[in-house]
Amino acid sequence: MEKYQLLSYGEACGQAIKLSMRRDTKVLVYGLGVDDPKGMYGTTEGLVEEFGGNRCFDTPLSEDAMTGIGIGMALNGFRPIHVHQRFDFLLLCMNQLINLAAKVKYLSNGKDSCPLIVRAIIGRSWGQGAQHSQSFHSFLSSIPGLTVVAPVTPHDMFNTILWATKYENPVIIVENRMLYSNKGNVYIEEGYEPSIRKLESGNDITVVSISHMSLEASRAIEELSSKMNITSDHFSIVRLDNISTEVILESAMKNKNLLIIDNGWTKCSIAKDILCELYLNGFMGKSKIMGYSDSPCPTPKTLENYYYPNPTSIAKNILELCNIDDDIMIDESPEIKSFRGPF
Repeated sequence: MEKYQLLSYGEACGQAIKLSMRRDTKVLVYGLGVDDPKGMYGTTEGLVEEFGGNRCFDTPLSEDAMTGIGIGMALNGFRPIHVHQRFDFLLLCMNQLINLAAKVKYLSNGKDSCPLIVRAIIGRSWGQGAQHSQSFHSFLSSIPGLTVVAPVTPHDMFNTILWATKYENPVIIVENRMLYSNKGNVYIEEGYEPSIRKLESGNDITVVSISHMSLEASRAIEELSSKMNITSDHFSIVRLDNISTEVILESAMKNKNLLIIDNGWTKCSIAKDILCELYLNGFMGKSKIMGYSDSPCPTPKTLENYYYPNPTSIAKNILELCNIDDDIMIDESPEIKSFRGPF
């Protein structure tokens, strides 16, 4: 690819997979619908035509068995990428992922590895409801042996795929489909490892976000900066299972105000884990956590609007933490407003 290229998140994912497959004949893609003409939101488009049906193929609706096949391929020298349209039904693979894939290196005393990549896509909007909109990233991030990443920018998505196809342990890539149309500059970053991405800089509050909430938070931050001159340090967490909080702590100690926004429920969450770590290491300022409402996701759009944090609710929490008695309303995000679903 050219040194710098403007790509959408979905395009960045697809181009990184193609590049990885060209570089290494052991990289292959499989899963329900990956060879469909629509190409899984465009991320697998053209793979069958270029690499053939042996390296990009559709599978039965049998998540547990297909994960076992992926583990077997990974143990035999391949680097399979298993695509799940719905994060929700990754639950059917828990024995394979937790008791097998995550334990291979430990049980073999480091002699074997399981370089399986799982793309877990989070649904939202157009009536996805309680069973097609969940994210279990906090739970999976607690399992030793599993690496969990949630890239937000097209640049991070592109380089995370390149990194994961060379990594020796199982990787779960958390993808919120509301990110697929988000555009940004992409280039090959040599020596890249997923960690933390700083999206904005400021002196009034520190904001930490995960997955699509990073996009929503950036909209709130930009609006507050332009209209009220309130500025924020904003960090998006890319690698979820091994978070180095030093840079966040330094910012939070400087700004004295902290808002953490999770793309999931806040009980037993990464958001609370980060907050605990910061307080244990000396942060004494004000803080808040946002995430999904404490219920299953409602199906009607009017109720769903209250279920998720959005730019307006994020901005209001920032104002409250900064002791500013003002109100603000921000338009609904375009990717949510325009989505017509269902898939």
